[in-house]
Amino acid sequence: MFRLFRKDSGLLVREVAGISFRNPLGVFYSEAGRHFASAKRTNAAFITLSPPSGGILQWIGQLQDYRSKCVLAVNLSADIQRSFSLVYDFADLIVLAPDSDNGIDATDIADTQHLIDEVVSLRLCYERYTPIFLRLSHGLTEEELRSLLSSCQMSGVDGAFVPGKRMLSLAKEITLGRFPLVGVADTQEEALEMIQEGYPLVETKLKPVAACKLLKTIENQAQNKK
Repeated sequence: MFRLFRKDSGLLVREVAGISFRNPLGVFYSEAGRHFASAKRTNAAFITLSPPSGGILQWIGQLQDYRSKCVLAVNLSADIQRSFSLVYDFADLIVLAPDSDNGIDATDIADTQHLIDEVVSLRLCYERYTPIFLRLSHGLTEEELRSLLSSCQMSGVDGAFVPGKRMLSLAKEITLGRFPLVGVADTQEEALEMIQEGYPLVETKLKPVAACKLLKTIENQAQNKK
């Protein structure tokens, strides 16, 4: 029932930050430990998972079995520097998400810029290059958005996850379309609109069946444009 979408449709393949994605859709699971089975059933191009607040080493053990299924993005919101070091060898993509009750408030620009610099410097310790993205939060002012995107581009961050069509459009304008942006959609309709507007990747919280149906719609539209 989950095979509504062909895994390898050449029409939908795109490359972002040096990673090849088989289609534009990603799915975010906040409670990682409970969702490995569901994550394996989706045909999304990438899965975003967050480590649990405790037991991260056991969770990493699960990642080793999961990693080859599709592109794996690991979302870090607490104890970010330590977690970054622990997950680095297992993630295909690392997303810094400091705007949470357990992390650094993304509206505190100085702290976020310091975090970005620390993590990018830490990446130099590894032979393998793993892209780093910053997750932006709802409610940022245009000035704050400009400052954070500028810091990302100057420090070597590879892209940003941007919530909502309005902020995504503004981020594209600020970066002149030269910086990888992943749209974060609240609904299936918003995700489809973002993809139709040309954004290469969109992250949702859709369940596997809904994700497969959306991917089928996306593929049909791509075929009709041929």
